Amino acid sequence: MARGRDATLEALYQRRVRGWAARVRSDKRLTDPDSTVTCRGAICGSVLTLDVNWAGGVVAELGWRTRACTLTMASTAILVAAAIGQTPVQIARAGAVLKQLLSGTEPNFPEGWEKLEMLSPARNFPARHDSVLLPFMAMEQAAADSQRSNCEPNRSVGD
Repeated sequence: MARGRDATLEALYQRRVRGWAARVRSDKRLTDPDSTVTCRGAICGSVLTLDVNWAGGVVAELGWRTRACTLTMASTAILVAAAIGQTPVQIARAGAVLKQLLSGTEPNFPEGWEKLEMLSPARNFPARHDSVLLPFMAMEQAAADSQRSNCEPNRSVGD
């Protein structure tokens, strides 16, 4: 029994996952981002700050500060690699497919997001799902904040 659990944990923290996590171990903050959000994982306490610059409705540049577990960091690194040039809708779609993967479905990842498949062993650890999804929650919030910042209070479109 313990041997099976060890193998499952080994798959969860496989070398490839650890390698991707290492890509965001050092902070890379943006100087004057359009959006900055900080999200905290409820279970593991991971903290991710994401800086985003937008251009023409797509992600132009990303910065980050991670004080997070290996799974959050690996997921963040994949997001950082794939999100440039993507719209918030495209990124949210990739996050939804990742959520399907974690629920046990064999998903079809959008082009450019296939590396998320390496996180499939996390499906056996439901308490870790939020850690894997945290970067996508941060991007969703950054996109929403960006939309709000483009509006002036108490003004209707066309005024």
